[in-house]
Amino acid sequence: MSARRIARELAIIVMPQLPKNSEKLAKVEISEIVDRAIHMLVDYAKQNLKDVNAMLTKAANELVSIEVEHADNNKSSGELVAVPLTTAQMREQLSTLEVSINMISEALDIPEMALTANSTLLKTTCKKCGHADELSVSRPHKDDIREFLFRLIETYLENREIIDEYIKRARTQWRMERMVSIDRDILRLACAEAFYLTDIPVNVAISEAVELSHRFADEKAAKFINGVLGDLAEEAEAVRRSARRKAYAERGGQGEPAETADASE
Repeated sequence: MSARRIARELAIIVMPQLPKNSEKLAKVEISEIVDRAIHMLVDYAKQNLKDVNAMLTKAANELVSIEVEHADNNKSSGELVAVPLTTAQMREQLSTLEVSINMISEALDIPEMALTANSTLLKTTCKKCGHADELSVSRPHKDDIREFLFRLIETYLENREIIDEYIKRARTQWRMERMVSIDRDILRLACAEAFYLTDIPVNVAISEAVELSHRFADEKAAKFINGVLGDLAEEAEAVRRSARRKAYAERGGQGEPAETADASE
């Protein structure tokens, strides 16, 4: 995972708890940010596992009810025998099991974040084939994480009012206050990248935001965020062009031309 992607994930996780003042933000150590992120993720994982337990208990009780109410078990012996299930009943229980597995999988992502942040050795396991691998994480890598995370947050803080206006002007019918907080934060940070971090292409800012929504929200949120940012992409490019022309003029026509293309990430 790249330093910038780790920084984006940390920013989304801890953004509600970070100082809203740039000077105070600059004094926050990366270790403090990581600690906050890990505590929040662990709490989230614990809640996930509690929810999974409740879902599986409910599914087990429903199966018992199906057996009790079945004609083959309406006898005086008092002993329950296995009964056939309809395909609809099977689909319902399998759906519950699938959701439970996905929630457990999310909970198991916590060690990856912890190792990425607190150790020089990152251990990863492929979710498809189960192959385990190890990656050395150097101190400069962590410095890159801190630098980009603070740059991203500070860019948003410096431009938050106009960023919210950009989002409000998108085609979405959802008002800012009605959005789920995680969706709103992903959109805000993505706009900070798309409009103001000109070393990152607009399409990269959008795709990274969609990736974040897949990881921290769901498919519906990902489509929503992709649609909003897609509507803002052309405006973001226009803002970038205007900023380049202004900078070019301020340099007296020296340096790179105003229409220089954005660098790739």
